[in-house]
Amino acid sequence: MLTTPLCRDLGIQLPIFNAGMGGGNAGPELAAAVSNAGGLGVLGMGGLPAPAVREAVRATRALTDRPFGVNLLLPLLQGGELEVCLEEKVPVVVFFWGDPSPHLAKAKGTGTKIILQVASAEEAKAAAAQGVFAVMAQGFEAGGHVRGKTSMSVLLPAVVEAVRPLPVIAAGGIADGRGVAAALALGAQAVSLGTRFLASIEAGATDEYKQRVVRARAEDTVHTFLFDVGWPDAAHRVLRNRATDDWEAAGRPATGRRPGEGTVLGKMRIAGTEAEVVKYSVFNPMHGFDGDIEQTALYAGESCSLINDVRPAADIVRDLARGAEAAFRGS
Repeated sequence: MLTTPLCRDLGIQLPIFNAGMGGGNAGPELAAAVSNAGGLGVLGMGGLPAPAVREAVRATRALTDRPFGVNLLLPLLQGGELEVCLEEKVPVVVFFWGDPSPHLAKAKGTGTKIILQVASAEEAKAAAAQGVFAVMAQGFEAGGHVRGKTSMSVLLPAVVEAVRPLPVIAAGGIADGRGVAAALALGAQAVSLGTRFLASIEAGATDEYKQRVVRARAEDTVHTFLFDVGWPDAAHRVLRNRATDDWEAAGRPATGRRPGEGTVLGKMRIAGTEAEVVKYSVFNPMHGFDGDIEQTALYAGESCSLINDVRPAADIVRDLARGAEAAFRGS
């Protein structure tokens, strides 16, 4: 069976994580399905308050007795989110976008393992010196919020060498077994996939959004700062739609002067509360969204070229593992 030392340390069977896609896209159903299939399911709790994190953790635990993780975005912490994870004895917490050092002391000795997603070898070395359990190297090909500017094929081996023997997880541009095998061959001990699991039955995205991912190719994605309401100055990769096209046609005006600035696109329940989704918001269309997805952030990575269907998450995990094993055998 496909396994690595990191799998043994985490108590999982397969070196496959789902990315902690924020806002509820990676909710309890997806995280539990991935964990039950032998990987590490990760809840996307970035930007959500502590009570919502606790509710999601408990809902996940009701669906699986296997290890899982929680993804938290450092710039969007409201207070208490990490404490909830520690109180609930979450096995893994993944931090992204910033310096984790103020939080590491809280987790020390609790049994919760801290992973930091990084964008450079220098950031990885700093995290290793601070005492993280592992680092996750995110390539420029990734969907969602993208911190760095280096492709996975260059970034991953550089990070592996920089932090050896600390475990490294590869993220960005991986959607099939060949990609898993390539990442492991470059020194990763696991992989984290967002776009492939976005196109799963259990993901929180609307069906229309999932079908847009299935139809898309890498050239349909754009790296931009456009969807910044709620998280300014943070680069991200999305599918092109009318929002991106209209903005480009208008000459790419700065925030505050963009077409339709402040327009309410629709409504959606977020953390149990009905919220208005405004144009250029960081929120992407999830189940229950009532509005025009052509004006919303449709996060997706270049790996959309390799995705041709929406499938149960467990099937995706199994196919990834089988495909990686076949690639290693050369068959």
